[in-house]
Amino acid sequence: MKKILWALGLLALLAACGGRGVYLYENRGNPYGGPDRPWLIIGARGAGSAELEKKLCQKGELRKILSEARIPEGPKEDLFHAACGPKASAERFLEIYYGLPDQTRLRLKRTFEKHGYSLNDYGC
Repeated sequence: MKKILWALGLLALLAACGGRGVYLYENRGNPYGGPDRPWLIIGARGAGSAELEKKLCQKGELRKILSEARIPEGPKEDLFHAACGPKASAERFLEIYYGLPDQTRLRLKRTFEKHGYSLNDYGC
């Protein structure tokens, strides 16, 4: 009985930790946050602001940000395709993002901030 309870507890913890991703918030017009600012989960199609997703992916702002952050060519393309490609994936974006060296990740986060965004990751 005790083993079953531990197994159920572990499954509940794993289920609660699902949905991990990198969240992007637009700060323009609302620099102190708030529930009305546009947001999205990078790579999760339809999760958040469609307008913000269009601006990042179709209008090229994400490519510009990745270039300004001086992300090496391979990871830069991988990040873009994980965020905006036909097989976009929040989990893949997160995996690539955390595979970057600490200084590169910090530079990317600061570049997003320079463009008026907050970049956060959530999950367990």
